[in-house]
Amino acid sequence: MKKINKAEPLFYTNFIRNNNPENWDGCNEIKAELREYILKEEQKFQCAYCEGKISSDNTKSHIDHYKRKAGHLFPELQFDYSNLLVSCNKHYHCAGSKDEIVKKRDDYDTIINPVTDEPTNYFIYLLTGEIYPTDSDPDKAERTIEVFNLKHHSLIYRRREIALSVSAYKESLGIEEVINELGEFESFIRYVW
Repeated sequence: MKKINKAEPLFYTNFIRNNNPENWDGCNEIKAELREYILKEEQKFQCAYCEGKISSDNTKSHIDHYKRKAGHLFPELQFDYSNLLVSCNKHYHCAGSKDEIVKKRDDYDTIINPVTDEPTNYFIYLLTGEIYPTDSDPDKAERTIEVFNLKHHSLIYRRREIALSVSAYKESLGIEEVINELGEFESFIRYVW
């Protein structure tokens, strides 16, 4: 998980102001453009939570309301741009896992928000692909790892494979070139560099 700096696009602001949608389904005509914008401009085509590489195809990714609008948790935030992130469509980690576990408004106080928090302060990584909490706020970090299932075996495996690639590239490329070349797990790459 990495820090995501939000910059609301004018087309979204104008759409909300001009159309005054009653609910999130009222944004259907701009969802594809919005997902593409968020992925390209803010997330470098990486999932907001696991940092795996994803495309803007709706079969591979979706716009996630970090604080859920469903279940009447945060209906007031359904159009709040800072609450919109793009997640992979995996049901066993990332937004799919979060939405199964987080059931109360207060639960969000116990997990990291990649928009308002600096996630890299909370995690350490091993070359084996494993992720652990730092001493910064171990309870919040551990809860985040659990809620987003960041220790899922597929994520550990993919980070371990990235570590091997980083070792191979390290002698011939700089860190930014490696991050661009591999296109995923940026925080992990920066940590193990």
